[in-house]
Amino acid sequence: MQEIIDPSTPRAQMPLDKLPRGHVAWPAVVLDALEAEQQRKGMQFAEEYVQRHLERATLRYYYAELHVAYRPAEGGIEVLAVGWPEVASYLTNVSVKVVQA
Repeated sequence: MQEIIDPSTPRAQMPLDKLPRGHVAWPAVVLDALEAEQQRKGMQFAEEYVQRHLERATLRYYYAELHVAYRPAEGGIEVLAVGWPEVASYLTNVSVKVVQA
């Protein structure tokens, strides 16, 4: 299976060990796209939807196709592990979300 990754994102430009960990703020491009979509539709999206969207879009922007262990955080996400070898140890921790971005 071939990965298709936007060449302008950090995921395409950095090796796995250089991708951000710890607090990762919402990328401006993600916030701008969300705001544009709300303007286009002429409405504010529900807070729960906005949170889920920002998490998913941020994960795709930085970690497309990679396994990630994270927690929601104020203004972004807290990335605890990237890549299956690191992420596997978080599988049984119910306070951590484990996804493939």
